[in-house]
Amino acid sequence: MPPISSAIINSCKSCTAKCCRGLAVVLTIPEAVRLQKAIGIPADEFLEFSCAIDSKETPHYPLLVKQERKVAEYFIVIKRRRKVDCSFLDDDLACTIYSDRPHVCRLYPFELDGKDQKKGALCPVKFVREEGTEAVAAQLKKDLHEHGKMARVWVAAFGSSGTPDMKKFSDYFCNSKA
Repeated sequence: MPPISSAIINSCKSCTAKCCRGLAVVLTIPEAVRLQKAIGIPADEFLEFSCAIDSKETPHYPLLVKQERKVAEYFIVIKRRRKVDCSFLDDDLACTIYSDRPHVCRLYPFELDGKDQKKGALCPVKFVREEGTEAVAAQLKKDLHEHGKMARVWVAAFGSSGTPDMKKFSDYFCNSKA
């Protein structure tokens, strides 16, 4: 993975990366596609599907997959190293994709509207909102809308095929005109 640039302003530098070590990083489909293209790594090497996300706790539209007699909800998440650390968290607690990090990472510890700080945020330091936070929140809102449309297309095409496969998913959205 590419190292972060020292020219990037990183308000997380004095942090102990608690959010990177316990919170799931849920991505929209447009974000997953952009991230794969930006970092040049196949999606199945750094993304996975998780059904361990509470759909009431995330604004993301789940991918609905029929499994036997029930429907399971899957979300796209960044893989974890040692089942704890974000796979992009370096040993020195720096994000190796800081300039390309997902919206939820850019917004944390603020609510998804980018305005108010979350109650119970894990940040051990006084976090200063970076310039452009509201613009990130606006882009997330657009991505969530597009994500919903893309998820419905995926579910219609593959929702009855059992556990979703990240390579098939990536090929469908990144390598085709879906």
